[in-house]
Amino acid sequence: MKRLIFSLFFLVFNLANAQHQNLFLGNDYSTNFNHLIYSNDANYQTSFKPIIKSDLNFNTDSILDINFSYDYQNWIFKKIFSEHLIIMNGDDYKVSASPIINFSIGKESIEGLGTFVNTRGIIVQGDLGKTISFYTSFAENQAIFPNYIDAFIRKNKIVPGQGYARDFKEIGFDYAMSSGHVTYRANKMFAVQFGHGKHFIGDGYRSLLLSDNTFNYPYLRIQTNFGKVQYTNLYTEFMDINYFRNNDQMGYPKKYMSSHYLSLNATKRFSLSLYEAVVWRMNHAPGNSGFDVNFLNPIVMLRPVEFSVGSSANVLVGVNLKYKLPFSSYLYGQLLLDEFTLEQIKSNNGYWANKFAYQLGYKIFNAFRIDNLTLQSEYNLARPYTYSHFNTQQNYAHYNQPLAHPLGANFSEFLLLMNYKWKKFVLDGKIIFSKYGGDIKGDTLSYGSNVYLSYNDRPTNFGIDMYQGNLTTVNIKIFNISYILNPKTNLKINLGVTLRDFKNDDVELQTQFINFGIKSDLFNHYYDY
Repeated sequence: MKRLIFSLFFLVFNLANAQHQNLFLGNDYSTNFNHLIYSNDANYQTSFKPIIKSDLNFNTDSILDINFSYDYQNWIFKKIFSEHLIIMNGDDYKVSASPIINFSIGKESIEGLGTFVNTRGIIVQGDLGKTISFYTSFAENQAIFPNYIDAFIRKNKIVPGQGYARDFKEIGFDYAMSSGHVTYRANKMFAVQFGHGKHFIGDGYRSLLLSDNTFNYPYLRIQTNFGKVQYTNLYTEFMDINYFRNNDQMGYPKKYMSSHYLSLNATKRFSLSLYEAVVWRMNHAPGNSGFDVNFLNPIVMLRPVEFSVGSSANVLVGVNLKYKLPFSSYLYGQLLLDEFTLEQIKSNNGYWANKFAYQLGYKIFNAFRIDNLTLQSEYNLARPYTYSHFNTQQNYAHYNQPLAHPLGANFSEFLLLMNYKWKKFVLDGKIIFSKYGGDIKGDTLSYGSNVYLSYNDRPTNFGIDMYQGNLTTVNIKIFNISYILNPKTNLKINLGVTLRDFKNDDVELQTQFINFGIKSDLFNHYYDY
């Protein structure tokens, strides 16, 4: 598989007949529709994201128009505040294009570093007739970040979820990201999507199966719907940027993932989904393409295939659950099994290979009968060495970040989230308490948090406890108040405050950060770790 770089694929599409574009993954953007998607009266498949618009029985643009837009008579005002910048219509096509921006300035503490983000980009999207849709976007960025994000970037060489970081004016970074996909939908049952982007599996804020935490990757998504069942095949190519191969196959090492996701709406209230994934590294022998066709089978169980071909790939399985409750609310949860031995679990002896993670959460819309007030609580935990592998090139990670939770493994986390919309104003708050066992300075052993270390370098086989290593606590409080300028691109004026306390055996770091700016809030940027 070659790295995909998308620009413009088509210049026409039929929005009225098709609408096969994806819903944006951005959490703030999706709050406009989540109460409808998760309604007790609805029967949508909700856990594999991004959701394809044509899987919904309502028009998302119409919802935005009703909730936020005004009937501006002036053409300039209409383009700035309620429409896409460019709209091209025809008998069987329509195309839209809009700029995406983020011009923000900030201050870290009273006498701290001045920060900024300067993002310029574009989104073009549309449908061709009734079967083909496309989306493409590009953003160029320069930024200076607050202390803890700056430290992460310098250590890992990437801006979280947004690509390789290059130096900019000594203390800043320059980075760019392009995304895109083409969707072919022959009928209501089958959809095939080929693109360069991200995915999220789950019904919560975090995912322990697959999240949009990392940088984009090339993928092929095949989605099949029949009755109450949705079955999704996802084939991807990941990259390890820790070292550069300087031989006849120059470039960063590649690895691949083949995954199956079976989701069943068993009743109107209860949904059950099963996940399996196998990650294997590219065979770097001359003439080897790297992608093992044995893992292309769309329905076979992957673990038997792994054994049959003599592979030592990294295989993970998981479950996602959701149960709708009264008062427009639902419970949700996940369980991921990387590797475990039932006998060792029963003995409760801290066996190192009992690698698993789980999530429990609750979300309510229109809480306390207040329209557009959404509250959420969530707990996540991952045992040491979960997602890691003896061969670090087969870990469950991409572009120097974990594919699931930003903290990797050997952690627990509790979140309280709030979102409230009133007319065009948005209030958003997060309170996050987390702790994990990090690496010990000067020690080459893996204590189970860093998925880029081999689990063969563990200190012992038994007595592996949660938070072993350098016990680290992180408490984060984030509050934002925004005013929506254009709902089509979620363009908003935003004032935000971040308070972060970080403590371990080596350092105590406090961050008081305030920022103000105007931005297109369509994508998730996970700076809350």
